[in-house]
Amino acid sequence: MTLKKNALFKSCPILSVIVLLPMVLIILTSASAFSDRDKDKYMKPVSNPVYKQVCGACHFAYLPEMLPSGSWKLILDNHGKYFGAESGVDGNNRQVILQYLSANAAEQSRAKRPRKIMKSLRGNLPARITDIPYIRKKHDEVSPELFRRKSVGSFSHCDACHRTAEQGIFDDDNVAVPR
Repeated sequence: MTLKKNALFKSCPILSVIVLLPMVLIILTSASAFSDRDKDKYMKPVSNPVYKQVCGACHFAYLPEMLPSGSWKLILDNHGKYFGAESGVDGNNRQVILQYLSANAAEQSRAKRPRKIMKSLRGNLPARITDIPYIRKKHDEVSPELFRRKSVGSFSHCDACHRTAEQGIFDDDNVAVPR
């Protein structure tokens, strides 16, 4: 029977395409579904060059999915009040940054951590990422002295220990505490 099938495929190449094409499509569809699930696991890296340049010039450019849109607006409106320094963000850049942060904020995300962040907030709008209950709980066993190390700086310097923070990955496997 095998010889007859092979002979049939050789004599009619279009039959090979008809038989193999659905299998190839199934494989490609499965691979793309896996990619989509994997994308939903992690937060998206910062993709806005204005935000990255303006905000990232002074500190780690926090991922938009780390806060709800209301918090981002609160921070941009009151930067000097909360952080003791003016942000230096002009009107046009401010609007671009706020639109980007709002469109990609925690409540817009399908990723695991932003959903946990939103649940932990219970409707509150923190003015700092370090005030998020979920993030505080994830770090409750970390000694406060660690955050005072010169190599770390403070609790707000996520990328000091989370080596893949810029890529949106905060898994424990990727933590390396600097000395």
